[in-house]
Amino acid sequence: KQDDGPKVNDPRLLPDQCLQRTAKVVYILEKKHSRAATGFIKLLADKNSELFKRCAMFSPVDHRVPRVYVSLADCPPDFVTRPEDYSNMLFICRIVDWKEDSNFATGQLAKSLGQAGEIEPETEGILTEYGVDFSDFPPEALECLPQSLPWVISPAELAKRRDLR
Repeated sequence: KQDDGPKVNDPRLLPDQCLQRTAKVVYILEKKHSRAATGFIKLLADKNSELFKRCAMFSPVDHRVPRVYVSLADCPPDFVTRPEDYSNMLFICRIVDWKEDSNFATGQLAKSLGQAGEIEPETEGILTEYGVDFSDFPPEALECLPQSLPWVISPAELAKRRDLR
């Protein structure tokens, strides 16, 4: 007997909410991420490996960024002997490369920010990750500001503006 009826296992007959869409990245047209991340460094788990003698693991705070191998030469001088001193220290790492056959990217430590949980290092890390320039304003820009302090907006000028406070 020939069965011309619908096939039970045919995915085209299933509703969209039952399907899990999958894809494979074949090419990156434009790099949107700054390739800088804030996170922590730690020693590799396998102490007998050749990689243990050359690299440390950088674990980013943002889970969307991959973990990164960083050279021990980039790490603080006493990191190998006293890694516990750096367990709560935030660092900025820039991703340099990510080979197709590797689970982890490779990168360079750019800067030590300070202790995790403090407002200044956390803020600097976020601004650096998103590529925000937070350097001081140049003198030319500061000269345009009123020099007599405290400065207030005149009532006539305030009447012309829309108050968004």
